[in-house]
Amino acid sequence: MKKKTPAELEKAKIAKATRSLIRLKHSLAADEEINAVLPDTLDEFDEALARGQVKELKASIDDVLGD
Repeated sequence: MKKKTPAELEKAKIAKATRSLIRLKHSLAADEEINAVLPDTLDEFDEALARGQVKELKASIDDVLGD
């Protein structure tokens, strides 16, 4: 394995930082969506359970990707 040049190391640092920032942006947006959706979803489950029903999660990757 050959050592990277200082320029190659700097390019790799920029690429890693860019990927990390993009992942963080989406992670923070996901936290907001989870906060908006999950409490109501769990309330619906608890209400169904109080009526003697057990709600099941029905989701697929298509639901997430929108295909």
